[in-house]
Amino acid sequence: MAGRAENAAKTLLQIVALCVAIVLFSMIVHKASADIGLLAQKHSGVQFWTALARYFLRNLAGGA
Repeated sequence: MAGRAENAAKTLLQIVALCVAIVLFSMIVHKASADIGLLAQKHSGVQFWTALARYFLRNLAGGA
């Protein structure tokens, strides 16, 4: 009996962890799509790609 309860608790914790991971991933994707959309509105053509590269490099360096 104790083994079944332990397995059920582990399964429940795995489900909770998966839900939290999905929420975090969706927040990151939403932020990235909003930022890229804003860059696309401000820059067109080749300027967009250079602005996107600057944005990624600035964020890798710990910028805002």
